[in-house]
Amino acid sequence: MPANAKPRAKQKASDSDKHLYKLHGLLLPKAQHKEIRRFKRLYDEPSLHGTKVWRTSAVLMDYLLQNPIKKGAKVLEIGCGWGGLSCFMATQFNAKVIATDADKALAPYVEFVKQLNDVKRVTFQAKRFEKITKKDLQGVHTLIGSEICFWDEMTKPLFNLIKRARAAGVKRILIADPGRTPFLKLVDLCDEKFECDMFGHSIKKPWKTEKFILSVES
Repeated sequence: MPANAKPRAKQKASDSDKHLYKLHGLLLPKAQHKEIRRFKRLYDEPSLHGTKVWRTSAVLMDYLLQNPIKKGAKVLEIGCGWGGLSCFMATQFNAKVIATDADKALAPYVEFVKQLNDVKRVTFQAKRFEKITKKDLQGVHTLIGSEICFWDEMTKPLFNLIKRARAAGVKRILIADPGRTPFLKLVDLCDEKFECDMFGHSIKKPWKTEKFILSVES
């Protein structure tokens, strides 16, 4: 990362409060935040919708507060975007998190969110669904993802990843989505193969919204 591109979160956060969400103790940047705009000038823009904090992530955070994972677990987030959900897992559950996304351009955004929240236990990796191996999944307790099945061509690779995760001993898999058709196809595939459940979960703050969660557990 070039010297002038390093996140400047600690000294700038208080100056930019109107461009920050405050959610479950986390500071999450809005797209208008000066650092986000600076990254967009310095780098190629994210190409796979990693352009903001998505509401579905907030829904999954709220669900996990009500249905927590064990403290200190190893977590893999797929399609991490700016890393807000990964930072939430690290701060709320002391999880050791691998935050993955197919788009390597998201690395500085994840680093910025980590610095905003003084998070150390999150590591970013640029990796597509089909490139995540059983070896990568060894020791992972929980696999999470939010709004990661929005194109038809994503359904089968994500289903295959869930199969590898199950075979590798991952205990808990949670995928949240607004209810798009590719996600519903994923639910159908999982329902044929595993014990799983899909349900709605709603929040009132910072947005009033309801999304859907696919839960696959060992």
